[in-house]
Amino acid sequence: MFKNLKSSAQSFHTSKNWAVVGIIIGIVVWFLGFEVVGGEWFAMWQSKMWNGLNSAERIVSFLVLVLILLHLKEE
Repeated sequence: MFKNLKSSAQSFHTSKNWAVVGIIIGIVVWFLGFEVVGGEWFAMWQSKMWNGLNSAERIVSFLVLVLILLHLKEE
């Protein structure tokens, strides 16, 4: 994306594909890995020592917001 920052709008928007793939992978890892598997399967929400559900929820919310902002087109 940074390489195409000063080029045309079309080439900049096509360069967003790898960023979208990376953000979707991050959402899958943090949501499925921590919130679903860690939270429900391993009952992480019951742990008094370490409960990563709140952190995972914040990270997934941030990634979804970035994904939404990344899809906005500026001509």
